[in-house]
Amino acid sequence: MNTPHITLWIVGAGGFGREVAAYAQDAIDAGHLDARLAGFLDDTDADPQSLGCPLAMGGPIDAFRPQHQDRVIIAVGEPSDRAAIAARLEAVGAHFATLVHPLAYVSTRATLGPGVIVAPFATVGPHAMVEAHAVVNTHAGIGHDCRIGAASVIAPHAVLNGWVVAEAMVLVGSSAVVTARIGLGAGCKVAAGSVVYSPVPAGALAIGNPARLSRLG
Repeated sequence: MNTPHITLWIVGAGGFGREVAAYAQDAIDAGHLDARLAGFLDDTDADPQSLGCPLAMGGPIDAFRPQHQDRVIIAVGEPSDRAAIAARLEAVGAHFATLVHPLAYVSTRATLGPGVIVAPFATVGPHAMVEAHAVVNTHAGIGHDCRIGAASVIAPHAVLNGWVVAEAMVLVGSSAVVTARIGLGAGCKVAAGSVVYSPVPAGALAIGNPARLSRLG
């Protein structure tokens, strides 16, 4: 049996971390990812093994010293936290894996950055660009020619129609819809179930159908 080329660490041992570990194992088992799962890096007292996840804890994030074969993927759901953790890991020379579940569809004409997660049953259309450390969660749809900014999170069943541009650290909630050619400013949030027909400024919250704007915080 061949030795996997990379050793994969999951950063974040909470519920999303356990999901990502399962997605990674599915990709490994399907032959889509040439890796060995090493364990979790986490700064909390999370105990995934008590919840049935076989992976062990590998220590806190800042204690990680990557070796040449190590790759990391961040499994934290808050966009600003994803960006901050990525910066901490980059500072110690970490390299990042891109994870596409075998049951996802990603067009061969789409572009995925390092650290991206595309979950089961998600779709990424032609000429879409998903930048570093963004998440396209289960059943989410990214239309053709969309751009999803770094560390953004597209929650389950959310849909971004063609030509949507989401800047960095955007959160689009579950089952929300962003109509075609809309811009989402950096750090904004779209509440679950909302339907967005007009641009959302940076740092704003869009909520409702049709979505109305308020400021976060």
